[in-house]
Parts: sequence; C-alpha cells; structure tokens
Amino acid sequence: MYKCLVTDSIELVIFDCDGVLVDSEPIAVRTHSAVLTALGWPLSEAEVTERFVGRSTASINELIEARLGPELTAEAGRRFERLHREAVDAELAPVDGIADALAAITLPTCVASSGSHDKMRHTLGRTGLYGHFEGRIFSATQVAQGKPAPDLFLLAAREMGVDPARCVVVEDSRYGVQAARAAGMRVLGYAGGLTPADWLEGPGTVVFDDMRDLPRLLGLADGTAGYAGAADALAEQYESVAFADVHEEALPFLPAAPARVLDIGAGTGRDAAALAGLGHRVVAAEPVAEMRAHGRRLHAGRPIEWVDDRLPDLPVLRGRGDEFDLLLLSAVWMHLDASERAHGIKRVAELLAPDATVVLVVRHGPVPPGRRMFDVPAEETIALAESVGLRLVHRADRPDLHGRPGVRMTTFVLRR
Repeated sequence: MYKCLVTDSIELVIFDCDGVLVDSEPIAVRTHSAVLTALGWPLSEAEVTERFVGRSTASINELIEARLGPELTAEAGRRFERLHREAVDAELAPVDGIADALAAITLPTCVASSGSHDKMRHTLGRTGLYGHFEGRIFSATQVAQGKPAPDLFLLAAREMGVDPARCVVVEDSRYGVQAARAAGMRVLGYAGGLTPADWLEGPGTVVFDDMRDLPRLLGLADGTAGYAGAADALAEQYESVAFADVHEEALPFLPAAPARVLDIGAGTGRDAAALAGLGHRVVAAEPVAEMRAHGRRLHAGRPIEWVDDRLPDLPVLRGRGDEFDLLLLSAVWMHLDASERAHGIKRVAELLAPDATVVLVVRHGPVPPGRRMFDVPAEETIALAESVGLRLVHRADRPDLHGRPGVRMTTFVLRR
C-alpha cells in the first residue's frame, strides 16, 4: 500500500507529459535508437532511456552534437521528427489508467514537459487529453535550462500562482524527479513505464506503478475511483449474474409490491431492473455517468428513475424529501471509510419509511488496482445500524459469484 501525501497543503498537481499522460516514451526511445544507430552512434533502447528520457530536446541535441557533430545532429533531428510523428499517429495511446485518475483529481492541474508546445498539442491532441489542460501547459522551450534544472517547474508554479512548496509533480524520469526536488516540490514518481523504480526514489518522493492509484496518493479518491474507465467491462460482469442469485438470502425479506425502492450505487441497474419487474417503483442512484448510461441502455424497458447521487451525503435524494420502503446497498458500503460510514448511515436512515427494510451487501477481499475499498467488520455494521434504530433480522455469507480469488460477500437485512 502506498502512503498518502499530506493533502491539506497541496494546491497544484504538475504533470509531466511523455510517459505520464501519454505513452510516448517507448516510441521516442525506439526512434532515437534507430536514428542514432543509423547515423553512427549505436545506442540500445536501454542506453537511450538512461541518457535521454526526461531531458529537453535542446539538452538531448547537445549530447548528440558532442558525439556526431552539428550536421549529423541536424539530420538526426529531421529523421526523428518524421519517424516519431508517424509512429505517434499510428500507435500513441494515453498512459493506462490516466483517464480515471484525471477524472478523480479535483485539485488544480497543469502540464510541464521537456517537449515543445507543438509536440504536446500533437500528442495530447491525439489522445484526447489536450482539452483537459489547455491554457495550463508549459514547455522547456520557455526557460533557460530544462530538466534536471528546476526552471520549468518553477515557471509552472509561478504562472499558476502557487508556492512551489505546495506543488506535487508527477514524473516518470530521473531528470524530472531531480528537477522537481530542486524546485522544492514533492514528487510522485511513476514507475509503470520505462524507468526503473530505483531511479526515481529519493527525498520527498513516493514511487508508484499504477496511475489508478494517483488520486488515492493525493488523498482524493472516492468510492467511484476506477469505475468510469472500466464501465464497459463492469457492465458485462454485473449483468452476467442474476438478481435472484446475488440476493438469494434477502429475497424472503423484500416488501410486497408495489413498494418504494431505492437502489444506492445501482451500477448498471441489474438489481433495479429486477425490482421494477416485480412491480416496485424504483429509483436508482448511481454517481458514475458511464454506469448510468449502460443502465439506461440495458434496461430501457423498465420504469426506473435514474438519479446522480452518492454516499455518504446523498444530497439530491435527501433534498427531495422522499421516503422508501426498501433500500438496497449492494457492494457499495465498503467504498466508504469509517468516518464516512458513520455519517452515511445517518443519511440512509433519513430516507427510510416506517417499517422499512435495508439490504446491505458488503464485499470483502483484495482491492483491485485504482479502487478505494476498506475492510468493514460485521460488528461495526450491526452497531451502526442499531445507532439509527435498525435491527438485524438476517445475516449470511457467500462466496463471490464471479469466482474472484479471496473475495466473499456478507448480506445484512435490517429493519426499522
């Protein structure tokens, strides 16, 4: 488990571009190796990684010129530009997990890269990320010295109006982390690409290897982290099992139809659709837009009201003043930490009609990368329920229906 940075003093997250936002480093390394070898400086991809990754174009050209002279350096630049652009157009993709990470980060962000503005417009544009940072992109071409000097990061902080001590830099290169430290900034060193983790380690630096963990490292991940980018796969997974199998233990305790039902964390609406099919009036609360879209598409024939709302506060639902006879919270409660669960149970109780039933299913086991989950003791769940006037009427444990190693489920049926 990665340690979290001190989040109350972070005011700006500065992203490197190549290898952090776009998976361009393998392309650049491969191209540099091929071009320079052809021109008389045989360098393996490992040697290119060690010498060049993280440096500005100007500093790389200085190294090449010292070895090959000015004429061949100019030729190397022309060949590299052509081959690199062709490869970017053919195969460039965002760094795995970065879309989910950016969606969950609410702090101000910017980009500070050794690449030129033209290059970043191309690479960020090809991957659909340019709009996310437009107007907040800084290049080493704007400063006297590129990385490992601190100039570029100091420029970014100054232009964004933030003290360097309140900045965090996300970097994947040795020269980049050196520049961030020299600027007096904290560093998150991404070791999920070409750079070995030990090249990034050092003072004020946390090394990680999965971009989906970035919001959690910044203390910003909520229970929805990781779901937007995986919505297609999760929709297929959720819909592959039946409501009656998932909630077999709770079926005898469901109210007679038509009852007012609220499915909190409804996902793709599998359970909401089944309950609507039984004749209930169903509201499905789901905070992830991609999941709601799947739900509306997959269960268009069911009379489900979809609501964008989330635990622990449920502000939209509470603002409506509705009461429900059945609340279903299936595999969502473990996304809340202990303080959020203590707060959330009170908000849940505010939505209950007299004699209402709550079906709460808790997932236990390994946490998937990029997700935010906590171990939830059964004793705590029962005690929290009792604190708001809910009594336990049934509890059951079952293995995971998807066969995931180490995963199991506990169902609690609670009544007023």
